[in-house]
Amino acid sequence: MPNVKFRASCRTLTSHAGLSIIGQCLEIAGVNSIDARFPTSLGMRTSDVVKSYLGLLCLGMSDYDAIENFRRDKPFQQLLTLQKVPS
Repeated sequence: MPNVKFRASCRTLTSHAGLSIIGQCLEIAGVNSIDARFPTSLGMRTSDVVKSYLGLLCLGMSDYDAIENFRRDKPFQQLLTLQKVPS
C-alpha cells in the first residue's frame, strides 16, 4: 500500500477518511502474517476478515452484517488492502 500523505484542506472528509491511517497501522502491525498461521481453504484470507472487521469497528459498526454495504466499495477495499471484501 502506498503511504498516504496528509495535509490541510478545505474539502469535506468522508467516513472513509480515517481508514487510510487504519490501513497503514494494519500493514505496520503485520496483520497479513496471520494468513500463514491460519490458512483457509474457502478462498478468503484470514487477514482480510480481520482487517475488514477492524475497518467496520473504526467506522462505528460493531455488527459484521454491515460488511454487505462495503462489498462493492472500492475505497474500503483499497484503503485496507483487502484482496477481497468478505461476505
